[in-house]
Amino acid sequence: MPVGALTGDAVDEALGRATRGKRRSLLLVYNRSSPASRQRLREAGLSYLGADGRVLLQAPPLYVDRDRPMDPPRVGWDAATSAPLARNPFAVRSSRVARRLLLHPERSCSISELATHVELSVAAVSRAVHALDEAALVETATTAGDARSREVRLRRPIELLNAWLPIWQRRRVRRATWDVGADDVEGAIKLMASAARERDVVWALGGLAGAAEVTRAVEPANVAVWIAPDDLDALAEILMPTSSRSGRGTLRMSAAPDPWTLGLATRSDGRPVADPVQLWLDCSSEGERALEAAEAVAKRMGW
Repeated sequence: MPVGALTGDAVDEALGRATRGKRRSLLLVYNRSSPASRQRLREAGLSYLGADGRVLLQAPPLYVDRDRPMDPPRVGWDAATSAPLARNPFAVRSSRVARRLLLHPERSCSISELATHVELSVAAVSRAVHALDEAALVETATTAGDARSREVRLRRPIELLNAWLPIWQRRRVRRATWDVGADDVEGAIKLMASAARERDVVWALGGLAGAAEVTRAVEPANVAVWIAPDDLDALAEILMPTSSRSGRGTLRMSAAPDPWTLGLATRSDGRPVADPVQLWLDCSSEGERALEAAEAVAKRMGW
């Protein structure tokens, strides 16, 4: 039973299938999971195989249990040194190409058009497209009548996202969790919006708070916010936060590795919301509830 994300709903479906079939021969194959979902399968006697290397095979007389992810690969885009290999298309600036293609999954465009949209040189975009093409994540074709021009089209959106996710999760991002005196999520967003207006700060709702503005799959427990790195101290002067670990009125502030992405935010009831790619990356990097939101965003985008 293949699933993109091993969420509570996926586990419920698996348990239903196993119960109706009166057998335990079901094997779930997933790309992303939460500890709680894996534990439920373990307790039910079902098996799973994860893209992260985790394996639980409960098929007497066979039993295999590997409850830790694979070591990171030492070749390819994740390697510490990869000079002879393809350039990493998910580097901070190069990833604009993948982001643009994902935000317009039904369109094809030329290298020069992509370069204009993502504000990079034609050479930089060409290198990123070549790396994605080598991994069969996009397809390219020569434009009719111009052998020097290539049309680029997204080939496998969810596979592209799954290739990007582990690299994104290892990226170092400056973060802070603030208690700003709000009683709930709505109050925290209003305080954030007021402070941003006062200091003319560009910001965007991310994580579950942003996903909730796109599709009401899961209600947020706190507020994730993306801002430019230089604006963190300015906002602290206005909000006068105290450090916090959790709470419905807290702000989880993150400095965007590439502030260019903040310009892709859309408005929802006057609030800036991070682009769907960022929401998917955010939600796929959190717990089980957030995985369900990531799936809802992917469905809305047709990925």
